[in-house]
This record gives sequence, structure tokens and C-alpha cells, in this order.
Amino acid sequence: MRSKDPSTLRIVDLWSFKSTKSGKRYIVEVEKFSNHFLGLKFYWKGVANSKYRYSLLTNDYEPRTIVMSCVYIMLEYFRKDHCSSFGFVAANDLNNSDIKVYPNKRFRFYRRMMLSIFGTETFVQGYDIKNSIYLLINKEMLQHGSIVISKIETEISKLYEGEYSLVLES
Repeated sequence: MRSKDPSTLRIVDLWSFKSTKSGKRYIVEVEKFSNHFLGLKFYWKGVANSKYRYSLLTNDYEPRTIVMSCVYIMLEYFRKDHCSSFGFVAANDLNNSDIKVYPNKRFRFYRRMMLSIFGTETFVQGYDIKNSIYLLINKEMLQHGSIVISKIETEISKLYEGEYSLVLES
């Protein structure tokens, strides 16, 4: 399913899948940006109307299954467009603590998964720990200058307030 956000003119593809473990339906939003860049967001359909939908935990203990479903969606886009790059923000958990831990729990999990699934042949893995941003940057596009790290940081700062400093995995 595809929708258009009239305020930003970005296209968002909507995917859904049902967990075989919990039976819950999840929604994956794939937001398309310039230079073949795709941002993924996911949440449990039961909290779709909550402004905290990306931060809420289901306590079903199946993050690997959910993230792997997102990986399969990423691979489908990459199969159709070998110039694709991907990114996501690891939302903070909702808790009463004012103390922020960097990197957050989701970020550490996503990073571990991406490092074990994707090697260094196709994607350069980049991140901003303070802002819990993780990127899989198309290596060929980066080498040819079609993607520039400073431009990615600028694009992110247009979406989210703050300062961003991406680090690339070597």
C-alpha cells in the first residue's frame, strides 16, 4: 500500500506482516527520500493511533522475528533497486527515568543484527549513537559520490531537531 504525505511530498509504502509467534499484526512504513534512500519504521498495529507507537513494547519477546521481517522488506527493495540505502531510528523506550542511556537498548540490538546480517561488501554501516540512528549506506553509491555523508546529516537535521554526526564502520 502506498500513501503520500502532502506536507512533505514524501512517498510512504506500507507493509504489514503477522507474527507467527504472537499472532500480532505489525505495520512497516518505508519512507522514500532522495538518492534511493529508504527509512524504515515499524510498530504493532494495536497501537497505530498512539503518538508513541514506535516506542511502545509489546512484551512478546520476539524482536528478532520482527526485525528480520523488516530485513526481508529491505532486501525486496534492494532487489528492485541496487542503489538503495536504508536507515532507521531506534526509538527510546517509554520509562519514567530522565536519565538517557547512549546507545539505547533498541539501537544496540539493531546494530548487532545488522552487523551479523550484512557484511561490508554491499553496505557501509553508519550510525549516530547519541541520536540512535543506524544506516546501511550503499557502498557503490558512496564511492561514486552519489551519496555524501554531510548531505545525509543535513537531510536528517531537516526531519529531526538536533545536531548529527555520523560515524562509519570500518
